[in-house]
Amino acid sequence: MAVLLERGRSQSAVARLLGVSEGAVRYHRKRWSADAADGRSRQELKAAAHAEAIFHWRDQQEGGRVNLAALHDWLRCEHGHDGSLKSVQRYWSRTYPAPAIRARRRVETPAGAQARVDWAEFPGAVPGDEVVDLVALIVTLSWSRKRAVVWARSKDMLSWQSCQIASFRRLGGVPAVLRIDNVKTAIAKGAGAWGVINETCRRFAAQLKFHVDACQPRPPGARARSSAMCASCARRWTPAGKPSTASSTCKPPPTPGWPNGRSGCVARSPAPPSPRPGHGSAGC
Repeated sequence: MAVLLERGRSQSAVARLLGVSEGAVRYHRKRWSADAADGRSRQELKAAAHAEAIFHWRDQQEGGRVNLAALHDWLRCEHGHDGSLKSVQRYWSRTYPAPAIRARRRVETPAGAQARVDWAEFPGAVPGDEVVDLVALIVTLSWSRKRAVVWARSKDMLSWQSCQIASFRRLGGVPAVLRIDNVKTAIAKGAGAWGVINETCRRFAAQLKFHVDACQPRPPGARARSSAMCASCARRWTPAGKPSTASSTCKPPPTPGWPNGRSGCVARSPAPPSPRPGHGSAGC
C-alpha cells in the first residue's frame, strides 16, 4: 500500500486494487504520515522475565542452530514460564536478530578479457585398449562460457604449454588474462597475488601477450575449479564411454554468446609455436 501511494496512485485506485475500503487506505496513510507505532510492539513480553535464563541456554547450544520449541519446554519445566511459544519466538527475534545476509555480487567481464584455466583428472581412462590416467586442460572464456578441452598424459610444462596453445587455436585467439589455479607449472612459489610466477610460464605468457592471474588459495569461490565442466565432459565421451584418442576434444553445446566472446580474443600473428620436443619440465 505504501509503495503504491508513493508512486502516485490515488487512494481510490489503491483501495480498488487491494480490495479494501477507501477509508482503510486513508487510516493507514494517516498513521504513516504521523509516524505512529503499533501499540503491540511496545508491550512487554512474558519471556523477557527470563532473559538471563534464555541467555544462559543460548550459550549452551552448539552448532549455531537453536530449537525455540525446546527452549519453551525448558523454560516451562525449569523456570515455571506460563507464556506461549509465540512469546518466546517474538522475544528471541527481538533480542537476537538474524545477521544480515551478504549480497552475492556477480562481476561480468568484457568479451575476450578473461579465461579460466584448470586441470581435470580422469584416472583409469581407457583410450583404445589400454588403461591410463588422463588429464584434461579446460579453458573457459569468462564472457561467453565457451570452453576448449585438450587431453594429455601428464601435467608437466610441455603439456601445460602445448594444451594452452591448442585451446587458443580452437577458441580463435588469446584472451587478455588467464585466471589459473596455483599449479607448479605456473606459480613457482607462494599462491595468489603474492605468488611468484614460474619463469618458463612468464616467458610463455610474454610471448603470447597475456597476463597470468593466480586465484586466491583459500576462498573456494575464487578458484577456477571446473568440476562441473569435468562431469559434463565425461558425459560427452564416445558412446562406448571412452575418448577416441588422448588428444581428442570435448565439444560443448553451442554457446549463444560465442561469436561475440571470440571477437574479444586477440589472434596473434604469427601463430603461437608449438613447444619443441625435449623442452618439457626437465628441460625448463
